[in-house]
Amino acid sequence: MTRMQNVLVSVTVLMMGAAFVLAAETAPRRRRGSRGGRSRSSLTGLLSIEQVQKELKVQEADVAKIKAISDKLRAEMRKQYTELRKIKDEKERRAKYTELRNQYDAKSRKQLQDVLSKEQMIRLYQIRTQTRPVTDTLASKYVAEKLKLTDDQKAKAAKIGADSRTKRSAIYRTMRDANEAKRAEASKKLREISAEADKQALELLTEEQVKAFEKMKGEKFELKRAPREPAKKPATTT
Repeated sequence: MTRMQNVLVSVTVLMMGAAFVLAAETAPRRRRGSRGGRSRSSLTGLLSIEQVQKELKVQEADVAKIKAISDKLRAEMRKQYTELRKIKDEKERRAKYTELRNQYDAKSRKQLQDVLSKEQMIRLYQIRTQTRPVTDTLASKYVAEKLKLTDDQKAKAAKIGADSRTKRSAIYRTMRDANEAKRAEASKKLREISAEADKQALELLTEEQVKAFEKMKGEKFELKRAPREPAKKPATTT
């Protein structure tokens, strides 16, 4: 098996549990199995996960500070994300979403630097690189510059990401009011779509870029999937 194939297999496994929903980073929706609806793709979302807190050795007092930062930023950005729904042109809406997401990320980074050490911030970014969709990581201005992505690579990665989100959004809609069997089947499809998108995105990179991308991940960190809450049974009358 070649180095490239090894990388693809590794990333596919890491991403099997990752399902990303459009605008999930700051959207107020609550997703089953998440903490407060926060996306694992955002810095503050990752920091709301106990496993990540332990990995970074975040102090209890700092957990409260991080939550305050997250709540404040989400409140600030919520109105702007709501406005996106009024944009009918999909390309324009996607561009605006990316702009807002970058703003949210920049604000999060700046404020978290007052709470976390430099080493903790580095490890946090390594964990996010391992757990978020590859197309999202490649869309980062910092990562694109670090890997020296060409305009063609950026455009193709963006299209792969957009196609993946469209497919997953359609599946998410079928999960509403679905029984456990159908939800399990839909979840499997979501993981397959995410894994395939990651594979396609990595295939856009040169061997040197792949090496640099792997280095960004640091020591392997396998984020455990949050347990699903059991479906509530309807009340029975006697």
